[in-house]
Amino acid sequence: MEINAIDTHCHIRYAPLETLKPIPISKIMQEGPYYTAYWEELKQMEKAAKISTVLASPMEALVDPADTVQANEDMFRLVQDIPNLYQWVVIDPRNDSTFEQADRMLKNKKCVGMKLHPRLHQYTLAEYGEKIFSFAEKRSAIVQMHYGREDYVGLADSFPNVTFVVAHLGGALHIDAVKNAKHRNVYTDTSGMNSLKNKLIEYAVSQIGSDRILFGTDTYAAGAQRGRIEYALISEQDKENILFNNAKKLFGF
Repeated sequence: MEINAIDTHCHIRYAPLETLKPIPISKIMQEGPYYTAYWEELKQMEKAAKISTVLASPMEALVDPADTVQANEDMFRLVQDIPNLYQWVVIDPRNDSTFEQADRMLKNKKCVGMKLHPRLHQYTLAEYGEKIFSFAEKRSAIVQMHYGREDYVGLADSFPNVTFVVAHLGGALHIDAVKNAKHRNVYTDTSGMNSLKNKLIEYAVSQIGSDRILFGTDTYAAGAQRGRIEYALISEQDKENILFNNAKKLFGF
């Protein structure tokens, strides 16, 4: 396919290799010296995979909550100078400075929404969901969040003006969250290695259609991630929706 994809879920690391902190969520991502995700590296892989636009959050903001504010600011400066790179501003609900950043950054066209990672930051949406999503709803914000066993459907139904992206499509819980949201305001994305599961993409499309599935890499090999969609046993229209059309419509590209 000649279509240029939009990578809606990526991460960037920018600290020197010797100072990078380990990523506690996945040994696969941190074993050995090869996981860096520097922009100069990522853009080469994304270009080879025919990915024209990248929506990313800074990994430093997720790995250590103490670094979130500074990492958001570093990322905000970076995206201003790179036409095809956009930012998710990372929210830590225990740190009001991140809400102040989001309020400012969401007004800029290079910031596409808010990023949550309850697992790495070690909080629950049951405790902080009202604070986060009432803030997002007032700004009609898109919120990308890491998958967990939270009540996404209940949250989505309570905040109809918030668009939820439940990341890392991996199985029935993701599919049910999309299917059962009465306001149709829940999406999922194909980022990460779970999308490589046998027939998962095909099954998801058969259950929820393709109009609320977004393409993402999560910094894993962009070519493999694109290939999983491009060679899936789904229609060409479904492939185009996942790779490009849905993100274009949702983010206004």
